[in-house]
Amino acid sequence: MEDNPLLSLPRPIVEALFKCAENEAQTIKARIARLSSKVNELKKVFNFKELSPKRPGIVVAVDGSMSSSPSRRLGSEFSIYTAGYIAFKDLQVIDEKYHAGSLSWSEGFKTFKVLLRLLMAYAERLAALEALKNVNPDYVILDGPFFYFKYYAKAVRHVRIGVEGFDSGRDLIRAVTEATLKLIESRKAVCIIRRSAMRAIDGWLLYNHGVDACIGTRDKHVMAMILPPRSLWSYSSIMGNRHPVHYAIFYAEYVKLRGLGKSLDELESSKEELIDDIEERWRESFRSNLDLSEPPKLNRYYIRYSATAPPFEVEAPPDLDVVDFASQMLSFHNPATGLPMPSDLIDAVVSLPRGSTTIFTEEIEAKLVKDPSIIDKTLISDYFSYLNPQKREYV
Repeated sequence: MEDNPLLSLPRPIVEALFKCAENEAQTIKARIARLSSKVNELKKVFNFKELSPKRPGIVVAVDGSMSSSPSRRLGSEFSIYTAGYIAFKDLQVIDEKYHAGSLSWSEGFKTFKVLLRLLMAYAERLAALEALKNVNPDYVILDGPFFYFKYYAKAVRHVRIGVEGFDSGRDLIRAVTEATLKLIESRKAVCIIRRSAMRAIDGWLLYNHGVDACIGTRDKHVMAMILPPRSLWSYSSIMGNRHPVHYAIFYAEYVKLRGLGKSLDELESSKEELIDDIEERWRESFRSNLDLSEPPKLNRYYIRYSATAPPFEVEAPPDLDVVDFASQMLSFHNPATGLPMPSDLIDAVVSLPRGSTTIFTEEIEAKLVKDPSIIDKTLISDYFSYLNPQKREYV
């Protein structure tokens, strides 16, 4: 058993924290009771689709990883990224391919982080397209929403980057977007959103039934409480053609406006104008950030396989049979996480171990030290000196 790290603190702090834990437990107990009462009422309007196991066909899982933190040196930041796919048939691996890349940058930390995310997204999508060509799968599983890169892409649209053959940020964004559209058009790509914090259900309740109807928690928590094992739920079953993200934004902006002093009557009278504005801003974000005239039509769902693991959110094109996909993965999921087994396996394979980025950067430095054409080696040591010299990094 691991030692309790709290016990290394001064005794008054330990005692105060344990008292806080007792108080928090009572607060959460009351919150759970309120949530349970509200969620039980919500069950009456939700329709769940029961899943029956089907024999899995050919399924490909794609994922990528990148440095959790860069190696920060005086000359520049350094990071690395990976991507790859594993293809399965009859629960056995039939093909796998992997890619890796790196980025060094000295023109702003925010730009650096965005470029790294875009490069990883591009590598993931190239891996997925390669898998479609090589093994002709029934389904390709991606990690995260199709356009998860949309909002932060605008930070590099007009930046000259000169990396991986792309002259500008806009060129890179266009390449990632075009690859994403090809995956959508294949009608085989399914996105699994592991860490969804969306609150679209509260937004829908707020818009249609008022503030008192809100549950007060994220959608994944709601689904964990009410979605039965071996079941699927579609957002469109209650929200129709309106994207759940619109309701999630509506909820967030309503709360913000309420905090700024808007009355309930004012917010109620302007709710249609607010959600229309949200929908227009959503379309504009695709136009201005990705050069797409209209957002592609995509649907969101929740799937649950086991009572002992939480459900997970899925995004897919409307012409993809999500029930068939979910039924195939019912026979090939990880009971510990509740996710399709291929997703967990590719995640484990491509994830970068702690220290990878530091070791990679030290390898670059070592190659330059050995380079006989560089006479003054102090130039190298200056460039690779830590930004924070107080301790050796290990990222």
